Amino acid sequence: MQPPPSPTGDQTGQQAGQRLGQGELEKLLAPVALYPDDLVAQILTASTYPIEVVEAARWASEHPDVHGDALQDAMQQQSWDPSVKGLTAVPQVLTMMNDKLDWTQQLGEAFLAQPDDVSNAIQQLRAKASATGNLRSSKEIKVSSVAAPPPPAPVGPPPPGVDPAMLPPPPPDDYITIEPTDPGMYYVPIYDPGMVYGPWAWPAYAPFYWYPPGYVLGAAVIGFGVGFFVGSALWAHYNWHGGGVSINVFRYNQFNRTNLVAGRGGFANWQFNAAHRGTVGFQNAALRQQFGGPNNNFHGALQGRPLTTNANVNANINRNVNVDRNVNVNRNVNVDRTVNVDRNVNVNRDVNVNRNVNVNRNVNTNFKPSGNFKPAGSVAHNVGRPAPGGKHH
Repeated sequence: MQPPPSPTGDQTGQQAGQRLGQGELEKLLAPVALYPDDLVAQILTASTYPIEVVEAARWASEHPDVHGDALQDAMQQQSWDPSVKGLTAVPQVLTMMNDKLDWTQQLGEAFLAQPDDVSNAIQQLRAKASATGNLRSSKEIKVSSVAAPPPPAPVGPPPPGVDPAMLPPPPPDDYITIEPTDPGMYYVPIYDPGMVYGPWAWPAYAPFYWYPPGYVLGAAVIGFGVGFFVGSALWAHYNWHGGGVSINVFRYNQFNRTNLVAGRGGFANWQFNAAHRGTVGFQNAALRQQFGGPNNNFHGALQGRPLTTNANVNANINRNVNVDRNVNVNRNVNVDRTVNVDRNVNVNRDVNVNRNVNVNRNVNTNFKPSGNFKPAGSVAHNVGRPAPGGKHH
């Protein structure tokens, strides 16, 4: 059977409102499936808010020396979703998500529409990397295996004439977990998906290979760059036993300075907040029906025009700036100027006390440009596949 053509434009399963098969899901998840569990969980939640990811990536590029408590202080001033705020502690990830905007949106929609399939696809990819001997514990990460419960029904062979790439990923035999060796210090794995998983099973769905600017490749199939001290910034938790992504309430409250109430075991359920999605609609028809919003093109909304200033992004993000326009209501105070009619009555001179109403003219001082609209350069990088060789950090 001939492999199906590479899905582009309106041919993608998401745009057609269909469920993605294993081929497309593994294509989307291959670049991050070998990241530590909690980092993967927070990437998935943050990817549902692509415009805020763009702004956070640019903020991080402009504030490279803000860490620890200072980063927590700075994030209290931002209106982004908490999952996006937390990723500012790992700017390398935000840079990739900003560079690959279409992928970020597609990943978020897949996670919202098919959370269980996304979880299974991650585990299938980890099993492939483990089988090749490329995924193992190191001084940066700890790799473990936990028995998975038996599936509700045995998975049989694919029906005749059906492309296996279009079927959902099967549940794993075992859950492979990845944790940082130091819970507070995260090293982001850097690898070529075309190599680390062995021969790629879905030629029509090839994943991209991204590595941070300045990274020097070495002989290791999985390399690591600099470490990131995250503290409590990564509060998302991947519950592989069918619970999806949950919230570590202690970390969440510590980083966001909130009072979220913990549920069983100190965790709470993560929920999507459509208000943080801004003007970006869903390409997936089922998600449009569930959450509403236009069927607009994300590539056209962000990449189709030059994003050379923060104003271009903030126009969609900082929608609260328009609240200041309500100050125009105070212009009605000028109605009191008719009190001057009484000047013709010399006896009632005390009426001139009402002239103080003109003090309200100072309300016009609110009509000043927002500080958000300042020039800022784009940090996006289009990175191609490098030649092998060199050293890794």
